[in-house]
Amino acid sequence: MTTREAKKNIEEIKAFTKQLTPERAKEFLVKAGIITPGGKLTKPYRLDV
Repeated sequence: MTTREAKKNIEEIKAFTKQLTPERAKEFLVKAGIITPGGKLTKPYRLDV
């Protein structure tokens, strides 16, 4: 990846995160398998497992 591509990716990520509502952020995290629909971390992301 070139520096120009990296900068473009960073700007796209910034734009994406600015438009995220808490509800959309939760949907994204659930779909990614990071949290459960109830809002708890899944096993791969918990330290107590």
